[in-house]
Amino acid sequence: ATDREIKNFLFIGCLRDDEVGISHPLAVTLRGIQNRHTVVTKITVANIDREEINALISETFHFPASITISLTDIVYQKTKGNALCITQFLQSLHDGGLLQWSSVSNSWEIQIQSIEAEYVPDDAVRMFKSKILQLPVKTQLALKLMSCVGSSCSEYTLLLFLEEKITINIEEEGMAKRTDKQGQRSEMLLFLNLAIHEGLVKKEGINYNFIHDQVQHAAYLLIPKEEKHLWHLRVGYNIWLNVPEKDEDKVIFIAVDQMNHGMSLIESEDKKIRLAKLNLRAGVKAMSLSTFSSCASYFSNGIKLLSLDHWENNYELSLHLHNYYAEVEYCNGNFSKVREVIKIVFDKSKSFYDRSRAYFVLIKMLCAEKKLREALAMGVKVLTCLGESLLFGFSDTSIAIKDFTKIRSSFESMTDDEFYKIQEMEDRDALAAMSFTSDLLAIAHFINQDLALCLFIYMLQLSLTYGVCKESSFALSICSGLLFNLGDLKAAKLFSHFSLSLLGRLDCKEMLPRVYVSLYPGILATVEPSEKVSEKFLHGYEVGMQTGDIFFALYNARVYCKYRFYCGVSLDVLVRDIEVWKQQATEYKQIWHWNAFSFLRQTVLTLINYSDDTSQQLSDFLSEGIDLLNKNIEDKRHRPATVICLFFSCIAYIFCDYDFARVMVETKWDLEKNLSTKFSLARHGAENFFDSLISIALARKTKEDKWKKYALECFEKEKTLTSSRSHRLLILETEIDTLTSKANNAVIDFDKAINAARESEHIHEEAIANERAGDFCLSQGDIRASQYYGQAYRLYLQWGAKGKAAQIQRKYHVSNTFQ
Repeated sequence: ATDREIKNFLFIGCLRDDEVGISHPLAVTLRGIQNRHTVVTKITVANIDREEINALISETFHFPASITISLTDIVYQKTKGNALCITQFLQSLHDGGLLQWSSVSNSWEIQIQSIEAEYVPDDAVRMFKSKILQLPVKTQLALKLMSCVGSSCSEYTLLLFLEEKITINIEEEGMAKRTDKQGQRSEMLLFLNLAIHEGLVKKEGINYNFIHDQVQHAAYLLIPKEEKHLWHLRVGYNIWLNVPEKDEDKVIFIAVDQMNHGMSLIESEDKKIRLAKLNLRAGVKAMSLSTFSSCASYFSNGIKLLSLDHWENNYELSLHLHNYYAEVEYCNGNFSKVREVIKIVFDKSKSFYDRSRAYFVLIKMLCAEKKLREALAMGVKVLTCLGESLLFGFSDTSIAIKDFTKIRSSFESMTDDEFYKIQEMEDRDALAAMSFTSDLLAIAHFINQDLALCLFIYMLQLSLTYGVCKESSFALSICSGLLFNLGDLKAAKLFSHFSLSLLGRLDCKEMLPRVYVSLYPGILATVEPSEKVSEKFLHGYEVGMQTGDIFFALYNARVYCKYRFYCGVSLDVLVRDIEVWKQQATEYKQIWHWNAFSFLRQTVLTLINYSDDTSQQLSDFLSEGIDLLNKNIEDKRHRPATVICLFFSCIAYIFCDYDFARVMVETKWDLEKNLSTKFSLARHGAENFFDSLISIALARKTKEDKWKKYALECFEKEKTLTSSRSHRLLILETEIDTLTSKANNAVIDFDKAINAARESEHIHEEAIANERAGDFCLSQGDIRASQYYGQAYRLYLQWGAKGKAAQIQRKYHVSNTFQ
């Protein structure tokens, strides 16, 4: 349900209260859904009462209700109104000849006395057990074997493991492929078909399904407890021994799962190693499907199967299992386990290259924990080791910039064909360096932009020297953003084209989240509408979660929320999205993203809930975010601090708290002095729009020239960024004209801006235009002010900004000019 075109979605599910406790994953999920203000309707389905049972029996057997009361009493007494038990009991009566159709009387004959004496187990499971035990032995065996794999199984898979012989010494058999018992398995399938006739199993297409999970449970309980592990092991062995090699991937999960159930029975070291290798193979396949929780169990089981001296006797297998295990536990947010596994790798690995993947995971984990400087220091250390063979150096920014001029020239001189013919990177050291540098680049961007500049130039240099790889697409996207900030839109477009073409050429899906979050705030934002750009970030989030790039997945989610805010999406919808991703950041222990979602949420909730009709100041209402801002400034995390200032200045402007807006803007200016602004992420057009509006308001209030100057500068930047959002330019032009007393037809100009905002569906900016028009009319004594304020009030409400709408309403009521 991630399709944003779906406006309404109804999901119906069922559960048994006695099987789902308060800590059950389903119960936890349902509470989470309710906490996000999603409507959840709980319907308790009780057992059927006596009157309803009588109606069911009366209609089924075509007797008046008064005649079926005696049978109803017996059925109710023996089944307690359980629907499943009722249907099975009636079926058993028919099968036993106690309910018979008489062709003589042309009606049903009911043997009440015999039915009353009929024994009925006191629950559904016992009833099904009793029924299964009345079937042929081979049918019982087939049902018990099928119950080991779950409630459903394909005919193809059943034919791999339905064999008569179970209780044998597994250790005596090898694991060579065989087909000698194909006829026996086909015969067993015929006996399973008897269960279909008895109403215990149904066949749907190629799948055999138990009619109810209680039937599966009943069949499984017929296996002696002490033999269950053996049965699972035999099922798994049979599947793997009998499947053709070409079909192994189709059944690897079910085969390995079954063998893992019985792995405690395996004594042979050779068989343990084989199963450990199968767990590695299953885990890698599960990773490709983004099922990280099951991945962890495969790698964990693989490690458990290894002998005490496995690092000496099976080094490569041990290394791969531990590296993959650390990686998936990072994706699962289980950082304590990650540290435990990485320590083992560091202690047991033989070389730096064998430790490189563990370093890679550790750096990502430190980044998630907001230990950016520690992660960066470790990454630089790793790159220094790799750089010994790559002539690595990145400490001198001036040299790096000179190198960039040459590198840029080399790429700009290429045609599409020449770029396409660049060979793929094969050098091991270069590939490792590109992988580490790609991760470090994101970290350095926030805490050491000079180093970030050197890192991305180094990636481009490696790409020219050793060939391109998946990380090259990320480096090219960063280059596009840099050129965009330098004002070279033509070059920025060329590098964005190279980046996206390489993304497709190498089919490097895992780089897509990084490329999108680098390109779409920049040059591509000037040629595509904000709504379409925001959908790219949503796609980046989805791909990142699928590929395990959790950090950049949530990074895309954050930018998506930011763009949706600037696009004027419903605030109620936006706050729900933010809460979902904030919860996800908690689950994956992404502290840095959690903080970012927290202040985004506070920004939106302020528009919804804040009221200036109290003694509480706006800055006090935003105190939690202000604390986060101060913490970022204290820790010298200047880029995140500027983002907080930006959002809070927007909120202050919307609520007309220009003093607080001034504090936020001036703080942002001070912070930006510490940033390499040419290398920072491209500014969204709305950022310049709000900066200019704030400056205009402060120029009016303070009469200081610096605010007028800054307003004009931001307006000029806006012109280069928002050709598809002309309403912003119209609003700013009119506001600047009224500020400089050049407005001849300000009301007409405001109307043009309002109409343009309406056409672009930026409802919040249409509201702002109406409010500014109202302010202008009020200053001129024009009675149309009430009309504009009323329209602004309606639009703010429609946006979801109830707090702001209430402020407009109070402003209207306070003024008696237009009543």
